[in-house]
Amino acid sequence: MRIFKATLVAAVASLAAMTSVDKADAQETVNIGFLAALSGPDAGWGLPGLTGNQMFVDRVNAEGGLDVCGTRYKLNMISFDDEATGSKALQGAKQLVLEHDVKFISAIGGNPADATHPFLTQKEVVYASLISTDIKPDRPYLIAGGDVTPRIDMMRPWYHKQRNPDLKRWAVLSQDDTIGLTSQAWEVGSALADGWDVVYDEHYSLDTVDFAPIVTAVLATNPDVVSLNLSYPDFVIGILEQLHSQGYEGEISANYLDSESILTKVPAEFIEGAVDSFPLFDDPYWGGDSVQKQFFDDWMARFGPGGADDVKRGITGIDWDHVIMLEIWAQGVQMACSFEAAKVVEALQNADEVDTLLGKGHFTGAEMWGVDNMVATPVPINEHRAGVKRVQQVANFEEWFQPRKEQIIEHVRSKGMMFDQR
Repeated sequence: MRIFKATLVAAVASLAAMTSVDKADAQETVNIGFLAALSGPDAGWGLPGLTGNQMFVDRVNAEGGLDVCGTRYKLNMISFDDEATGSKALQGAKQLVLEHDVKFISAIGGNPADATHPFLTQKEVVYASLISTDIKPDRPYLIAGGDVTPRIDMMRPWYHKQRNPDLKRWAVLSQDDTIGLTSQAWEVGSALADGWDVVYDEHYSLDTVDFAPIVTAVLATNPDVVSLNLSYPDFVIGILEQLHSQGYEGEISANYLDSESILTKVPAEFIEGAVDSFPLFDDPYWGGDSVQKQFFDDWMARFGPGGADDVKRGITGIDWDHVIMLEIWAQGVQMACSFEAAKVVEALQNADEVDTLLGKGHFTGAEMWGVDNMVATPVPINEHRAGVKRVQQVANFEEWFQPRKEQIIEHVRSKGMMFDQR
């Protein structure tokens, strides 16, 4: 894809150099939105994503704008804090579309996706969720899959069993919102398909502050693995604190573990070997000349210590997470020679492949979501080693899924969580 090669592959220049490029070639400005939790317990999935998206916007503009079949367009990003609530998300969607005419929205998804999709479908705006369970046929402009959720959650039980075949007892918990209810159903179905005895499968309230009694109930089932599924980042810390204080000695698994924040609450040895996805891009696995390492270096130059926009924290897996779908949308715009949502989505669905920060991807998903609006990328699986997450394996989801899909889907249906049941 032109945009991917121009911005990532062809030796990305430093941000200082990019600002010196003449931007006058761009004739118009196209607004894009960032509609996600920038505060509250879900903010760890939203706020860091602003950095990667802004890097992409600035890079494209430094090159003269997004090249759409010979015409260049500057990009401008406008953010809105939806606090992970449906009502706020709908307010933000209306503001972004009606006041700013955005053509694309980066989001986390879940309850906000449920609340905004009728409006965004009517207005024909592409909405990129982090959660593929948000995809449904009546949401034709909702695309997802760039950060491998819930595919990674479906494969984590397999990975733990592969690592230690003697493990038998799987416990899983998450909050009782759309994200937790849907993604946990897919994880449990997958655990059953891979031979686990699921001893705990419950959801806690979004209002939970004290996780002590919840963790006590989990540990009463004597699990070999405790999975946090898609628990919000702040909830992850609360649960891990209680697992540590209550003496848990088994394995830990989760969709996303932010090592930097977790290690302020529990010692590194407690999460040694813990499994998640969302790798770090300074990981030697990627190689020194990789697009991942280039992203890391550019991020550190701008947002790291001493950078012009120092965010006073380390880089996370979310800093690159949202930008995957933004770049995919840009590729779709170029393929379609249009910003029209229907044409962009159709072009992506028909493409043999798209370029992403995780590798080559393609659009699929009808077996799981009723429509091919999920980008399938390689699935990185991490373990935490000496307080740092490192890629251990990159798996092919489709090869794993095909022999297990009937049993998994049967369980998801038993929970009422298939796309045609919600």
